[in-house]
Amino acid sequence: MLAGATAASTISLSRGEAQQTPQKIRVATGLLATWQSTAWLGAEAGVFKKHGIELSVPAIAVGGPQAAAGVIRGDFEFAHTGVLPVAEEVLKGNDIVILATPTTEFTNQFVMTPREITGLDQLAGKKVGVLSETGQTSVATRIAIEKAGATATYLPLVRFDRIFAALAAGEIDAGVLPVDLRFVGASRHGWNAFPLHEFGTPSIFASTRKLIASDRDLVRRVMRGFVEAIYVFKTQPDVVVPLLQRYLDIADRSAAEDLYKFHVPVFQKVPKPLLDNLKNVQDVLVGKYPAAISLKESDIADASFIEEMEHDGFIEHLYASRTK
Repeated sequence: MLAGATAASTISLSRGEAQQTPQKIRVATGLLATWQSTAWLGAEAGVFKKHGIELSVPAIAVGGPQAAAGVIRGDFEFAHTGVLPVAEEVLKGNDIVILATPTTEFTNQFVMTPREITGLDQLAGKKVGVLSETGQTSVATRIAIEKAGATATYLPLVRFDRIFAALAAGEIDAGVLPVDLRFVGASRHGWNAFPLHEFGTPSIFASTRKLIASDRDLVRRVMRGFVEAIYVFKTQPDVVVPLLQRYLDIADRSAAEDLYKFHVPVFQKVPKPLLDNLKNVQDVLVGKYPAAISLKESDIADASFIEEMEHDGFIEHLYASRTK
C-alpha cells in the first residue's frame, strides 16, 4: 500500500531505468533522527526501487565520524552525517564528498538536564552524555558548555536512546538529545532543554568521488531517489507518519504527527549542498588542520547532481504532479 501511494504521486522512470536489474546500495547514518531518516524512509516507501536501486541502511546511528569513515573504507556507498566529519576526512586526504543537504539548518538538538540544573554553567565537573568523542554534535556540545564557563566530563554513548536512558537513570548529569526526544524528556521527567547550535551547517548526504567517476549513472539514480524521498516526506503524511513511528519507535501517533509537522518545512525541495557557514567549520578544525583555513566548498561538495535535477525539470515535475 505504501509503495502504491508513493507511485501514484511521483514521477515515472524512463524505460531504461525501469527495466534494469536493481543495484544494491548501502547507506549509513550518523544519528537516529528524523532529519537523517530520508534514505530509510525512501527505501521503506519503495521510492528507490523505482530508480533501479535496492537500498538498505545496515548501519543506523553509528556516529558521524564512523559513518564517514565507513564510506571511505567502502563499507557503505553513501552516508547521512554532518559537515564536520566530511571536512575533517577531506583534510586528512581521504575521498568523501557531500552531494546534498536535505534540510535547512534548524535547532534540532538540545543539551538536556534534570530540573535542578538550570544553566549550562552548572555542569562544571559533571558527566555529560554525547554520541562520540569527535562527532559534530559532540563538538558542538563541548563548545556550548565551555562557552557557559564550565568544564565537564564527556561520555560517548553512541546513540540518543542510550543517552536518554542514562539521564533518566541518573548515570549522567546532562546529555545531548534530538528534538525527537526533547519533548518526551520535558513532559516525562521535567528536564530542562538548552538549544544546541551546530556551526550553522545542516546534516548532509555524502558518497565518494571514486564512485561518481566509476558509475555516475548509479549515483544519479540514487540521488533522484533521495530527492523523491524528500518529496514523499513533504507531501504524504499518511505514508510517512507510520514509518516514522516505526523508525523512531514512537508508539503515540499524535506525537509522531507533531514531530512530522515540525520537520516538513525544514526539508528542502531542492537540497543543493550550499555551505554558507563553512567558516564555522574551518574555525573548529584549523587548530588541528592548518589547511582548513583555505578549505573551499568545492573541496568537500559536488552540487552537480542536484543542479541536473533542477535543469531537467525532475524536481518541478514531482511537485507539479502533486498539485494536479
